[in-house]
Amino acid sequence: MIDVLRPFIVTSWHGHRGDKGIPAAVREVWSAKFRGPGPGRDRRPPRGGPDRQQQSNVDIAVLDANGEVVHSFDGFKRPRPGRRFGRGESLAEYTAAEIREGARRLGRLPARPKTLEPRLEDLGKRRGVRVFVRLMDDRMKAYQAPVVELVPLSGDDARLLSYPSSKRRLSATRLHGWLSQVYPPGVMERTDPRTKKAYGVKKVDGELTLTPAGSKGEERFAILKGTVRFTDEGPDDFTYEGELSVVLSYSGSGSTTPDLRGVFTGVYPRRDPRRKAPRRLPLHAVFESVPR
Repeated sequence: MIDVLRPFIVTSWHGHRGDKGIPAAVREVWSAKFRGPGPGRDRRPPRGGPDRQQQSNVDIAVLDANGEVVHSFDGFKRPRPGRRFGRGESLAEYTAAEIREGARRLGRLPARPKTLEPRLEDLGKRRGVRVFVRLMDDRMKAYQAPVVELVPLSGDDARLLSYPSSKRRLSATRLHGWLSQVYPPGVMERTDPRTKKAYGVKKVDGELTLTPAGSKGEERFAILKGTVRFTDEGPDDFTYEGELSVVLSYSGSGSTTPDLRGVFTGVYPRRDPRRKAPRRLPLHAVFESVPR
């Protein structure tokens, strides 16, 4: 699939049919999808009216250099007759075949660039925290792929996490900069209805403890633990929580910013339109300092 996508610039748009300012290409794809045949697609008339055909809420389109639609298809719908998606052909194979069809209609594409090794973003010599987040939704496997965020550490972070001579308490609110990245990827119902952007984390709270944890040579260790609660930017004070455990290591005198590695294990209550009670999904995060 990655090889198929390499020649393309990939972008996305999220919204609803009643929105203002819908991009022209999106409007064209939806017009064809809900009102019958149009350029760039193989379609059959919908059964039971335009809005009752079997369809998903994900569409994929191939545009030319002028932004014109040359091919589009439903990202999850059963394909045209003769294809085997759902009976031996995987969704990835179906999607790749449709993108190849778009490339064929588009014409000659540039040669595939040399394959590059995947590389995580870094901050150069600046200290920071890399956060990996996964939502373990068994219905949406894509959410289980980790989303990676990189956050610089401030001088305040370094002071707050300085080596503790004895056990001390620390408010999770004061570590908002990097803890606020612990929110699940792809949960579409938690979005601003005006901007279509997912709500970020507005508030982080909870009481943590920072405890000395021995030494090895000149390196000393401490453990940061506690329950952390998150409230997002939505108007309903939506919250979720979990347990944080981080190991910090201090070299020399411990006056420099410590290295850290840690995990978060929590539960995210995702809305289920078919049930009154939300689904309680495991939410996992991993933290590591950069550079190492």
